Amino acid sequence: MGSTRLPGKVLEPIGDLPLVLWTVRAVAAVGGLDDLVIATSKDAIDDPLVAVLTQHGLRVHRGPTHDVLRRIVDAVAPLGPDVVLRQTGDNPFPDPGVMAAQLRHLADGPFDYVGIAGLPLGIAGEAVRWEALAAADRESTDAAEREHVLPFVYARPDRFAIGTMPEPPPWRHGRYTVDRAEDLAFARAIAARLTGDGPPSLADLEAIVAADPALAALNRGVEQRDHRSAEVAAAQEGG
Repeated sequence: MGSTRLPGKVLEPIGDLPLVLWTVRAVAAVGGLDDLVIATSKDAIDDPLVAVLTQHGLRVHRGPTHDVLRRIVDAVAPLGPDVVLRQTGDNPFPDPGVMAAQLRHLADGPFDYVGIAGLPLGIAGEAVRWEALAAADRESTDAAEREHVLPFVYARPDRFAIGTMPEPPPWRHGRYTVDRAEDLAFARAIAARLTGDGPPSLADLEAIVAADPALAALNRGVEQRDHRSAEVAAAQEGG
């Protein structure tokens, strides 16, 4: 709820659901997951978010505000995971099929980490082996690494096996995340054109944008330079 670029964005309505419940619905549709937990902060500003999540019967963990790495490790450690699929709560349209493919690629590689490189922002997740995630928590002392969770892993290809999707699905519009008001307007326009009850695929989203090219202009000009674009850059340098 404390986003500086778009305060309260996780509870902003998109269609008939708040943004975060679009995210949860998509992650819950990924086959093979044993558990799902939402990790948020202990700050009072996140009380309304926790209220919405608990009303929907979702498991919630509350931890540090800025040490998101510790927050996530504490959230999932009691579940005894082998692999963690991380998704951020500002992506209303992650593709369950893409996330499932990331998990398969992680296992088949075998890799320690498979992230968003090669895909539009907001579509993929971050698949990471528990051992790599736990090592990041034990060893990282950098505030930015701890806030953005997995840079410790993907910035060290000499230590961890980093995989990228070998055949990512085709796409033209590069932005399905919500960081600014323009992104929220885009997401609402997409949601208004969706058909069916389940989470949309990237192909569904791309078809909507192709049918109405003016939609892409809503958030095409939003610039992003944060951990997500940094991860793409790190993957390109490593490859």
